[in-house]
Amino acid sequence: MRRFRVAKRGEGGQALTEFALISLIFFMLVFGMIDIGRAVWHYNALAEATREGTRYAIVHGADSSDPSGPGSSYYTSPNSDTQVSQVVENHAGSLNTLQLTVETTWIDGTNEKGNRVTVSSQYTYTPIFNMFGILEFDMSSSSTMAIAN
Repeated sequence: MRRFRVAKRGEGGQALTEFALISLIFFMLVFGMIDIGRAVWHYNALAEATREGTRYAIVHGADSSDPSGPGSSYYTSPNSDTQVSQVVENHAGSLNTLQLTVETTWIDGTNEKGNRVTVSSQYTYTPIFNMFGILEFDMSSSSTMAIAN
């Protein structure tokens, strides 16, 4: 015959209190891992979009039919090109483009073949579970390539 232990008075409340304390820590860890994974995802999207912007800039050099950079109508001195910025934003995927800034620098001063161009992007990441609004941080990515066209 099996005997079942009868809970003493008050043990139900103790179990509930222990569960509340442990579950709080458990859920904070789970949601923290979700936000870290999301941050890595956003950084990867930022880096890929920056590379695509650089690739656009190197194939649209001075010899291109629609050049970007110094001398083009899209260029604003010292480090802005609307076409390159638009390409970065188009490839940004899940990133909020209002929190994205793009700078394009022609290192050698011109967009002639063989010269270098750098595209730098910065994104302000806001975690989903940002209780107090203080956990935002900036991510940045930079890519430098030589102009091919």
